[in-house]
Amino acid sequence: MTDKPLVLLVNGSTASASEIVAGALKDNCRATLAGETTFGKGLIQSVYELSDGSGLIVTVGKYVTPARVDIDRHGISTSFKKIPSMEEMQSNIRACRVK
Repeated sequence: MTDKPLVLLVNGSTASASEIVAGALKDNCRATLAGETTFGKGLIQSVYELSDGSGLIVTVGKYVTPARVDIDRHGISTSFKKIPSMEEMQSNIRACRVK
């Protein structure tokens, strides 16, 4: 990857895998998140078709960030609503502590 400062732009459409990557970068103090809170897609579900044509949805897993934050229905909050200046971003990352 890179050791350069990163700003990751996210919004309410950032979900599932992209949301997990955003959470991992934030929790590991590798990137600053800017924009809006992410979608909050934190469940892994399997759909089973039953013999009568109906279906059954079973939750088989849950996404959490590396800091064990449950993102389901809450999403991941950002540090900035707009793209921060280089100084603001670096200050945010310096103040970050890996949990």
